[in-house]
Amino acid sequence: MTPAQPLPEDWLEAGLAASDEWRSIQAALAADHQTVLTELFRDHPDDGFDYWAHFPDDDARDPVSGARFYYHAHDPAEWAANEHGHFHLFMAVDGEPDFAHVVAVSMDRQGRPQRLFTTNGWVTGEAVQPAESLLDRLPTEFEINRARPSWLVGRWLSALVALVMPQIQDLLAARDRALTDESGRWPDPEVLDDRDRHVLSECPLDMEAVLVDWSRRADRMQSQLVSPPG
Repeated sequence: MTPAQPLPEDWLEAGLAASDEWRSIQAALAADHQTVLTELFRDHPDDGFDYWAHFPDDDARDPVSGARFYYHAHDPAEWAANEHGHFHLFMAVDGEPDFAHVVAVSMDRQGRPQRLFTTNGWVTGEAVQPAESLLDRLPTEFEINRARPSWLVGRWLSALVALVMPQIQDLLAARDRALTDESGRWPDPEVLDDRDRHVLSECPLDMEAVLVDWSRRADRMQSQLVSPPG
């Protein structure tokens, strides 16, 4: 789905609200010369950064929505020079395991999101869900409201999901195609558990461009209210 195409009404409402929240959070962080990453690790020496480990180690899980996240990075030799790490975002599902991966958000060393990607089940240990099942619940059910490790980071991620729903839709569709074998079986266990094929879909992320798109949507809605068609 491209930015020019109409969005579902619930995505539109959530994205417009998230645009305001995102800008407010970014402004608050900038006022104190901080980023979402320095905020995440504020209580930990040397940024609290431990390669290969989850942060927090038991994930940050919302007690109401069941949505969760953790931050993680591989050895720098495996990634582009400017990648600090990435957030993995999950939704709650019934069963065991009780979570499904939505998307991962790559962060640069300046604390800015720079790429979105999906992974196979070997990376996350999730109960993989079809794209349609996840999209039917997003962005409403990805809501993180808890004080630790950072309320602000939880709100920042919740807003991010609402802002990049078109990108998430495309990435999950591409992920599902990668998980479908030649006979149409889904998920293909050989791909799902392939240790050599971690990333199934990805796209660059320019948040300034994303916010411009949302400002244009808001302007179009305002112009329609002022000058209704007909």
